[in-house]
Amino acid sequence: GTWFVVFWCTASASSVCLTVMTPSVQGPPGLQGVPGPAGARGLPGVQGPMGLKGLMGDKGDIGKPGEPGMNGTKDGVNGTNGSHMGIMGPPGPCSPAIQSAFSAAINQSFPAPNWPVAFPVIITNQQGHFNPIMGIYMAPVNGTYVFTYNLAVATKPLTVGLFVNFNPVVKNTEVYSRSSTSQTIVLNLKSFDRVWLQVRNDLTNGMYTDSDSSSTFSGYLLKCTCAHLCAHGRAGLTGRCVQVHSGRIAILRQREVIAPLTKKNLV
Repeated sequence: GTWFVVFWCTASASSVCLTVMTPSVQGPPGLQGVPGPAGARGLPGVQGPMGLKGLMGDKGDIGKPGEPGMNGTKDGVNGTNGSHMGIMGPPGPCSPAIQSAFSAAINQSFPAPNWPVAFPVIITNQQGHFNPIMGIYMAPVNGTYVFTYNLAVATKPLTVGLFVNFNPVVKNTEVYSRSSTSQTIVLNLKSFDRVWLQVRNDLTNGMYTDSDSSSTFSGYLLKCTCAHLCAHGRAGLTGRCVQVHSGRIAILRQREVIAPLTKKNLV
């Protein structure tokens, strides 16, 4: 409690002053004062220790695709050529562009027997598959061929045969003078098969020609049935693939045709 000091004095000469201390009664609480101004900012505290590692969160969503990049440059350096030739591939199909045709005539009557009849007067032989001096046609590819001969006959009978590789296939005999004989045949030939005409003997070689008569031998490739254009090594051939044109065929023809034809009666 609060004590109050009370001074009390008498009015006499011998005044006596008494000091009396009496307790005070507490008054009611006063009104709340106005808040004081804010104090200054305190100094930063000391950093605490690092906390424990938290758990891994859930996987986030896939982001959107990025923009396409720019096209790369094409400025690479060309590689060097290989040092070895590659292996030859398998044979390709027969080319539809292959053609073969000939037509020729004799220039001398009564040809020699036991030998192919020569037809030196060339009417057409663009591919060079017919040898007019030897009178022999060589098939350039496997296929179906058509052959025709139209022969004038005079002075004596004529017996003639069409041969394939020394084998007679068809024969004609014409006994009337000043007449003619003809034949057409379709044959399946293999590459490098040989076809020619041949008379029987000196008594039946009446094949004739003059200014008014012609004796002709013709043939052509009707359809190619080959799987490839390779010769299969026979009669001295190399077995290598050949290009079908007059130069190469002519070379092979000279080597293959002349040697095997010996003095044999093939009729």
